[in-house]
Amino acid sequence: MNLLEALARAKTEEDVKDAYIEALGLKSYFKGLVDIQTEEIWFEAKEASTPPLLMFAQLLVYVRAAKKRGEPIPGFLCVIDREKAALIPTEHALPILEDKSIEWPKSGSKADMALATKIAPAIETHYVVYEIDSHEHEFIDAVTSAIAEGRIIRTPITPDNLRQVFDKWVAMVGVELGVTNEGDFAVLFFADIMHNGKEAAMANLPARLLMTAEGPTFLLHGETYEPASDRGYYNFWKIYHRPPEQKHRHYLLERRDSLLPIDDQKFKGAYYTPLHIVDKAYDQLTATLGENWQKKYIVWDMCAGVGNLEAKHSNLRNVYMSTLDFEDVTIMRSNPAFAGAEIFQYDYLNDDVTDFGEIDYSLSNKLPDGLRQAIEDAKEGKKGAKPILVLINPPYAEATGGGMAVPMAVSQNKLGVANTLYAQTGMAGYGKATNELFMQFIARVDQELPRAKLAIFSKVKYICTPTLSDFRQVWRAEYLGGFAVHSKSFEGLKGDFPISFFIWDTAKDVPIENVTSNMLDKAGNLIGEKTFLNYDCLPLLTEWVPRPPSNSEPTIPLKSALVPATATKDLRGDRWSDDAIAWLNCAGNDLQNATAKTMLFSSGYGSGRGFFVNSGNLWQAAIVFSVRRLIKPTWLNDRDQFLQPSEELTEEFKSDCLIWMLFHGSNLTAGADGLEWSDREWSLINHFIPFTETEIGANARFESDFMVRYMADMSFSPEAQAVLDEGRKLWRRFHSISFPRKIRDELKLNRADAGWYQIRKALEQYGDIELTDFDAFKASYKALGDKLRPKIFELGFLPI
Repeated sequence: MNLLEALARAKTEEDVKDAYIEALGLKSYFKGLVDIQTEEIWFEAKEASTPPLLMFAQLLVYVRAAKKRGEPIPGFLCVIDREKAALIPTEHALPILEDKSIEWPKSGSKADMALATKIAPAIETHYVVYEIDSHEHEFIDAVTSAIAEGRIIRTPITPDNLRQVFDKWVAMVGVELGVTNEGDFAVLFFADIMHNGKEAAMANLPARLLMTAEGPTFLLHGETYEPASDRGYYNFWKIYHRPPEQKHRHYLLERRDSLLPIDDQKFKGAYYTPLHIVDKAYDQLTATLGENWQKKYIVWDMCAGVGNLEAKHSNLRNVYMSTLDFEDVTIMRSNPAFAGAEIFQYDYLNDDVTDFGEIDYSLSNKLPDGLRQAIEDAKEGKKGAKPILVLINPPYAEATGGGMAVPMAVSQNKLGVANTLYAQTGMAGYGKATNELFMQFIARVDQELPRAKLAIFSKVKYICTPTLSDFRQVWRAEYLGGFAVHSKSFEGLKGDFPISFFIWDTAKDVPIENVTSNMLDKAGNLIGEKTFLNYDCLPLLTEWVPRPPSNSEPTIPLKSALVPATATKDLRGDRWSDDAIAWLNCAGNDLQNATAKTMLFSSGYGSGRGFFVNSGNLWQAAIVFSVRRLIKPTWLNDRDQFLQPSEELTEEFKSDCLIWMLFHGSNLTAGADGLEWSDREWSLINHFIPFTETEIGANARFESDFMVRYMADMSFSPEAQAVLDEGRKLWRRFHSISFPRKIRDELKLNRADAGWYQIRKALEQYGDIELTDFDAFKASYKALGDKLRPKIFELGFLPI
């Protein structure tokens, strides 16, 4: 776990301290008046975000007291909170301690902003502020070097970090210069980095930097540019070292034209990856593959689109970018950001695939010679061969018999990729994975580049989804690290679910197991950690209840409580089952499907999967219904699968679930006559009324008293009993009203055994708020749900 992750989990100041102690690898330290005290460095810590000056003021109170006592003073002072850290050599703060005009408090806790304001002129220009979300590594390196060498080591500018350093320079320095032509940022940036703070390190650059007593002044095209605020400028150069090493300077200058400020709009295409998420991906690649991965690896992005994933790459001579559409190739070739990269048109799922699913580059002769040679050398394990990294964000579409279900913004000429040659010939044994385009990419990469690292943006279903177990039996690789981000970060995606960026070593023959990753919100902020489970060996809830078989008795298939399903060639639910009292639709076994596909009907359902409910399995049906409905789906749990209970179920839990189901809005059981379907009229019998006619003042006999008999010997918890009591009041109110014909006709109120759906809707439409108290019912129903919700996890129905 890195420092940013640990801070996101921190709940107290002690948690913040411990996060920094672990991240910095502090061994000999003491916690006391000084929050963290080592021989070389003292830390002041806060749980909440606090101005660095205020924290330094508090820390200096302790330094001053120690100095007066003649005790050793550390070489460095550091202030930390959950968002940032600041570091200063103690020597720069010592003079202020002798200032007689400052009234120092007796304890650090008494230091305030008035004191901070007085010490600001003396120390503000000497400390370095590190935002942890963007400069975590730089901070850790600086503290480590401070402890080891007695000085702060700034981060060098190299070919590997050039793009990211430039973007941070623009954000911290460039925006303060008042430049009207953003294309000038790169020229000014190079004038700045090719300077040692006193004089230029390279001559004849298009722009010049002059350092005066007033601060930096840039000269370009006869114009002068000065930062509106120089705080960002000086803090930037406290973090980074300039000039770059001599051996890098000319190469960096060659990359100048590629450093245009990145505009998201220029990169919006079919497979658009937001650039702030690309930045996180590059941070992950650096953490996983090492600081020099851009120099070490040949990179191939075979679905580059318009090049988003390569926008942050600083060594494009190692990069190959291919895409399906010629127009995208033209766009990328015209973009100076990709100067040096090899860009070509290639249909990865169809080109160079033989009728036997083998790869033969001579079929198209599209693959560049350099890439072909790199692939051959890597396969042979040739000495000195550069390793290959596949870096892709393939389409997430699912291929079907009728084409492709497209959740992304995909142009019309991309729709034909669903029925690909590689899926037909090269994926024997992969099962339903052949329907998933991104898994087709994974499968060909595995065959073609068996020693490669794979860094892929995709859905997480290849880890979690039970129907893809065949894929996991064939494709084996070692998980190296990654994160998952909210799908709302990606334009064109519908729904709320995680998009993963996982890095794999395909050379390792390791079975796909549970995967733990960081979780980012749509802005790219770390919000925690999650483990995506491989459910292949776990008992799924969908297999818990035996399915009673259908018989030959016809029934009306419904699409809602009272509306017949439209006749189609795939119409289901038109046959009944022996002794059935309802149909529980429960299609899919994950939270993604739970909300929209969990309903209880008095007849068959037009399409979907579920089971017939009878007296023998009603208790299980109530639990399945409740388990699927109690937990709200979110993008974080979207792919979580429901499991069979791992603990013994109490009678109270069973009865609580029954009552919760009976009074849920998706209990669509009803009593009605006159439903028309397939040239005849049908009736619905409601078996789910928990009260007798006398209890609720019904003026006619119910055709079924099944539920009253079923519940006769049951005992109910106080929460369940409260729901029954409040529900009984609503049932009585319903049977006391003569509803207008419009409501009676719409809700088919032509029988005494109306169901909960009809009763609730009728009372709501009637609008008799003064005499119909829904609030008491809603409060009791919520209390029952709140009681049941944690049980879902405690009993093992969902992973914790």
